[in-house]
Amino acid sequence: MAIRAAIISGRNLTLRASSSSSLGARSLSSSWWRNVQPAPKDSILGVTEAFLADRSPDKVNVGVGISSRGSHHCIWRDAHVPQRSYHYYNPDTKGIDFAAMMNDIKNAPKGSFFLLHACAHNPTGVDPTEEQWTEISHQFKIKGHFAFFDVAYQGLASGNPEKDVKAIRIFLEDGHPIGCAQSYAKNMGLYGQRVGCLSVVCEDERQAVAVKSQLQQRGRLMYSNPPIHGALVVSAILRDPNLKNLWLAEVKGMANRISGMRTALRENLEKLGSPLSWEHITNQIGMFCYSGMTPEQVDRLTKEYHIYMTRNGRISMAGVTTGNVGYLANAIHEVTKSA
Repeated sequence: MAIRAAIISGRNLTLRASSSSSLGARSLSSSWWRNVQPAPKDSILGVTEAFLADRSPDKVNVGVGISSRGSHHCIWRDAHVPQRSYHYYNPDTKGIDFAAMMNDIKNAPKGSFFLLHACAHNPTGVDPTEEQWTEISHQFKIKGHFAFFDVAYQGLASGNPEKDVKAIRIFLEDGHPIGCAQSYAKNMGLYGQRVGCLSVVCEDERQAVAVKSQLQQRGRLMYSNPPIHGALVVSAILRDPNLKNLWLAEVKGMANRISGMRTALRENLEKLGSPLSWEHITNQIGMFCYSGMTPEQVDRLTKEYHIYMTRNGRISMAGVTTGNVGYLANAIHEVTKSA
């Protein structure tokens, strides 16, 4: 069967299929798509698909969360911009590898562009301290690097949106001309609306006008007019003091729930007598926990316990609940106790 046309009827877009022979162009139509191969499954969407197909009543999905992280490399690759990764996470300490990170910043070519996460780092859940951010900012100043902040989880790290952007304020106070991509998908529950804010700090109004015109031109080529309803929701909330205070309280509630699940998961593992240290679960912050589990251990979790997560061992804490935390901890203990 070949798709013949897209028919728009009322609010619905439907695809009408008809045989190639009915179009009288079998050889022509088949040649267009003959060599097209299925694309590889997305690492996160593939986990969700497998979870949905599993009929076990005990299944748990802690791989949830579709994120601006896996796409970064693809954006630079498709734009033909040379890219390199810098050190950040130390698997031995399950914390930040600050010395190696600073060494990469110092050795990068002058005027390099760095992508940084302002808070609740995805996927590791490990953030620099305020003192470390100050040192990072100082070294950026020496090298003339440009800092571009990805702010996807503002408020979900500490429960305080102002506190969660302390890194950005440090860079601004040091006089950096930063860029910032801010998302409202998570902290306002607007995943389907793709609501965000792109900010670029310029030296003067002339620069700002010129940069804005370039951004508008690229937006026109990519999407022309973005969805508006989600943006109106965000605008209404942030402009109304009562609604904003209600939202801030709800953000803190979400952050507290995640923090509580971190504590519960660690305590359950420790009560089971795990020979491993799980302090990193509560030392890390935000929606994600880098568990330290190997791909083979994650595969066992899925095969034997119907627990789904990405093979790098990242746990989405949003998927951990009071109802499944005990089951999750027991499964993790079983696959890791002999490590």
